[in-house]
Amino acid sequence: MRLGALFLLLWFSNELWAQNHQDSIPVLEEVSVQGHFEKQFLHGNTIILPKAKTLNFYDGANISEILKQNSSIYFKEYGNGMLTTIAFRGTNASQTAVLWDNFNINSFTLGQTDFSLIPSQAISEISIIPGSGSSMGGSGAFGGAVLLENPLSFKKGNRLSIGQQIGSFGLLNSNVNANGSNGKWAYDTKLYWGKAKNDFEILQTGEKQDNARFKRWGINQSIGYKIRNTEKIKLAIWYNDNFREIQPPIGSTRDVNEQTDQNLRTHLNFEKMGEKSSLTIGTGYFMDEMDYRLNQAISYYKVDRWESFADYKYQISIKHQLKLSARYNYIDAKNQNYAGGGATEQRYSLGALFKGEIWRNFDYAVHLRQQLVPEVNIPISPYAGISHQLFRTENHQLDLKLNTSYNYRLPTLNDRFWNEAGNPELNSETAWNKEASIHSNHNWDKTKVDFSVTAYHNEVDNWIQWIPDENNQWRPRNIKKVLAKGIETTAGIHFPIYNELWFELDLQYSYTQSRVLESETNTNEVGKQLIYTPLHKANASASVSWMNFSLDIFQRWTGKVYTTNNNSDLFSLQPFLLSDLGLNWQSTSWQLSVKAKNLFNSEYFLYSGYAMPGRNYQLSITRKFKFN
Repeated sequence: MRLGALFLLLWFSNELWAQNHQDSIPVLEEVSVQGHFEKQFLHGNTIILPKAKTLNFYDGANISEILKQNSSIYFKEYGNGMLTTIAFRGTNASQTAVLWDNFNINSFTLGQTDFSLIPSQAISEISIIPGSGSSMGGSGAFGGAVLLENPLSFKKGNRLSIGQQIGSFGLLNSNVNANGSNGKWAYDTKLYWGKAKNDFEILQTGEKQDNARFKRWGINQSIGYKIRNTEKIKLAIWYNDNFREIQPPIGSTRDVNEQTDQNLRTHLNFEKMGEKSSLTIGTGYFMDEMDYRLNQAISYYKVDRWESFADYKYQISIKHQLKLSARYNYIDAKNQNYAGGGATEQRYSLGALFKGEIWRNFDYAVHLRQQLVPEVNIPISPYAGISHQLFRTENHQLDLKLNTSYNYRLPTLNDRFWNEAGNPELNSETAWNKEASIHSNHNWDKTKVDFSVTAYHNEVDNWIQWIPDENNQWRPRNIKKVLAKGIETTAGIHFPIYNELWFELDLQYSYTQSRVLESETNTNEVGKQLIYTPLHKANASASVSWMNFSLDIFQRWTGKVYTTNNNSDLFSLQPFLLSDLGLNWQSTSWQLSVKAKNLFNSEYFLYSGYAMPGRNYQLSITRKFKFN
């Protein structure tokens, strides 16, 4: 059956090699071989790209540090370096898609990603797709999608960097990055290793945190070959190995509580460009393995997955483009808690995407996507978006973006196959999202100013939750309807103070109201804010740069967070402000940075009862080489 799905990779191709070369339609742009989440098909949707200063400052951290500084995303962290799950625009952790080179890497057992297992050193490019446009990522993309990419460049030259970071609480990180090309072959190598004792002082008690050390290593290797200018092939392999002791809640101790995660992600892509069309086919193997131990108890699972896809793009006319896509998944999960010790499943999906220009400065995008899974009811997933340039002058530009989508989330393997508890007849969760945004950019001489405001309205139905039945047996059920709505604003300014002295300021604020509209089992939660979803969140960053030096400060303010369904103030997490400060110097060959995190030694919690570190320091040094 795995190989039987290969027809999905081939049926688009006949048109590709039969193009009329006399057609006046322009040649499609040449692109690097990568994952093909088509950002150019997202008219009407915002795409958030983290700023270079943020990427540099948090270069040794998990990508969660980068994401929460650049967006409205909130993370639940069960301690420093522990399980880290996402809450995006009022949705839960399984309602955000995480993709690496356009392959979904969410856990197929839990339906979510542990962001503590993704170091920024393993990734070249990070993008955030909030709201409707994330439906291109497939199941579960209600709040948004996080795109992780490692593209290849065939530009001649070679670059090598070796980095070392030391910090408080026994932190030690090392990384080697190498990339380059001779014009025919291209490569990108990212090797990383790190560990920490993680024995920080618990500010509430004054005691040292115990049973919280962690270590990891991994490699992300990509190799590409240019067969000819119109044909390229790419092989990518990402292996990650992570060990950690499980940090206990404040005031409790554990004898043995640890977890080992191993992840292997691979894919092989082929890309061919034509006069007015392109074809990309790819296949990948993915393995996720987890071994959890609590004293004598052991929990283990392993998921093997084979995924293949085909994307065919066709330039219908000079202003309109079509993309057809097909995808196949074969999943083999081994879990001692499943009936029969495991589960297998096959998933198919078909999609059609259109984009173009209706009239001058008025662009549109329309998507239709249908996934097929045996014995699971899945609705069709449409998207429609428009972008309109309201006006543009030499120094000013104002854009309007509107979009809407209807998306779904498949019940996880745990939801359906857990022994004596799973329910194979669960309905898919569904979400109807509407969004509008205004973006403005202004330039005066060397001063740049930008501003945006976005409003969204997202209604989620058939929300799945595990609840006890009449025999006090916990089971998953479709029990809730939730409305998540809010406003997000950003503002930035960049200007010279004097000669080579520059100042940059970026501000973000988000208001996220996510409330239960209907609940079958608990009427007390109707009208209440969802747990671990702050109503208010704000970020700020400021940088002063002079020649090779820069001084950066990053601040994150998080409002009150409720931890109980009845929104009890007694058990809520109180608002807090975190400030990080860094001094950086870099040349063409060296980069040196000194950082102070949680500068004011604030006590804060990201999950109830789990301590986070106070003020701590880091020193980083990187040696860079460039050669032909």
